[in-house]
Amino acid sequence: MNYLSQLTRSFTNRKVKIKLLGIYLAVTVIPILLIGFYLNYSMRDVVLNNTINEVDANVDKLEMRLNTILDRAISISDQLYISNDLKKVLEQEYESNLEIYNAYAAYPIFDNYLRYYNEIENIRFYMTKEMITNSQFVYADQETRNQEWYQGAVERQGRISWEYIPDKWTKTSYLTLTRSVYGNNRELLGVLAIAISPDNLTSISKSELFDVFVSLDSEKIVHSKDPNYLGEYPFFIKKADIQDQKSIIYDTDFKQENYKIYLRSFKPSKTLENQIQITALIPVEDVIKDSKKVLYNGFLIVMICLLVSITLIGLFIKSFDKRIYQLRSAMNNIAKGNFDIEERKLGGDEIGQAYEDLVVTADSIKELINEVYIHKINEEQWKRRQKESEFKMLASQINPHFLYNTLEMIRMKALINKDQEVARSVMLLSQMMRSSLEVSEQPILLDSEINLIKTYLEIQKMRFGDKVNFSVKVKCDIQDYYIFPLLLQPIVENAIIHGIDREMENSIIEVEVFKTSKYLMIAVKDNGVGITPASLSLLNEALNTSEDTSQKSSGIGMNNVNKRIKLYYGDDYGVEIKSEYGIGTVVTLFLPLEKGPDSDAEITNH
Repeated sequence: MNYLSQLTRSFTNRKVKIKLLGIYLAVTVIPILLIGFYLNYSMRDVVLNNTINEVDANVDKLEMRLNTILDRAISISDQLYISNDLKKVLEQEYESNLEIYNAYAAYPIFDNYLRYYNEIENIRFYMTKEMITNSQFVYADQETRNQEWYQGAVERQGRISWEYIPDKWTKTSYLTLTRSVYGNNRELLGVLAIAISPDNLTSISKSELFDVFVSLDSEKIVHSKDPNYLGEYPFFIKKADIQDQKSIIYDTDFKQENYKIYLRSFKPSKTLENQIQITALIPVEDVIKDSKKVLYNGFLIVMICLLVSITLIGLFIKSFDKRIYQLRSAMNNIAKGNFDIEERKLGGDEIGQAYEDLVVTADSIKELINEVYIHKINEEQWKRRQKESEFKMLASQINPHFLYNTLEMIRMKALINKDQEVARSVMLLSQMMRSSLEVSEQPILLDSEINLIKTYLEIQKMRFGDKVNFSVKVKCDIQDYYIFPLLLQPIVENAIIHGIDREMENSIIEVEVFKTSKYLMIAVKDNGVGITPASLSLLNEALNTSEDTSQKSSGIGMNNVNKRIKLYYGDDYGVEIKSEYGIGTVVTLFLPLEKGPDSDAEITNH
């Protein structure tokens, strides 16, 4: 542990150029050399595995095609096995050879199979009945009956078997399907032999890159590109390793060379005893010959690249060390309080950019020092102005109190003179003005805002008399609901100024407060003159685009209310206007369901 600490400390204390060179050697040169040696030995296995995978895919195709050929022979044997016409030819009694020839001629099925199926080389039927022989119907003489393949076919009693046997006439050996055939009374009629075409087997394996052998029961080679191996024992097959429907790979010596043997064994359909082996011989040296050449050339290129890279890294380290020294010198000057840095071009990389940023930083520090002094002066001036504003605000509070006292005096005089209507008007006006003048940006209870609206509407009622009626309906609990002030009063004022038709005898202003699943809604309705469609469209467009098109006589204005709602509560809330010209207008405020007295903090963060 101490040794590791000493090594780490020693490395840390070295100069950057030494560290860079050491790191380059440790993470580049040495790993590349190790990888080169590793690839040299592992590429052999990679190439062989890729070749084996390719051979595996080719053998899959070869097995499929071979099964197709064998299935063709099996299908023909099934048809012949149950053919009543064939049994009739073999069971019928003939009085002359001419009748036999005529019977053969009347049964051309063998010739038809040979004509239409190129997978079949020939079809022979070895008859137990002593009859005249032709190319397909052959009398099974004693010599034929003594042959092992014939006796095996009889013993299997109609089950299919595959043999590699010579033809009766040509003496050429073929992979042959054998099967005994019985009459309607279960008497043995003979043995059917269907030979597979060697040319057809050659056609399915001619595209293979390596030597491919097809063997029967690991005893005889029935197909090979080299005809000298036909009928020979497949010495390269390890019987102990063969399993049904399995592929195995092993090493062996063949033709005095090292070979990989890929062996696939499968059982043809409807066959109980036989197995077919497909064997691909892969010459190891031939497979890896090209890869070894590529690896050698690659290793040579890597060595050349390493020499070039070491030269380049040396030049880079030298330049890097020089520029680092210049950057360090400039930083040292700034640390000492000297912000006059010489502008230099150290390149366009990170070091050059760092030097340029250092020059900008030095200039910014100088400007910041100057700004600090200016800021202190401005701050003193601001504090002085703030004090002046506070004095002016204190003085301005005198006028509202004087106005409240004057209105109260007028109300008392009206009461003394027993003029109740004037006294009530003055009281309502006093309440209205007190609520308006004392307004701030702090949230107030919605109930207080509703009371202000009621006061305003009562004043308008006294102004217009029976021509104007109003109602305020609160259909939900608003006891603890807070809103920002002067959101509702401009809407009601608009309804009075622009909504009421002076010629109507019964103008109605209705204010309703209710809740939905998403909003607390305040609707102000009037049955006045309404708004023309064109004006309504412009007004809604102005609300959506936050343009200030509200009427000047409406106080804060409709657009102002909409903007305040969106600013305080969010874009999901605001004002909606619906109107029918000549019928009336409905202005609806959409507010959040819950807003407490702490809303100001939420708004500040919004």
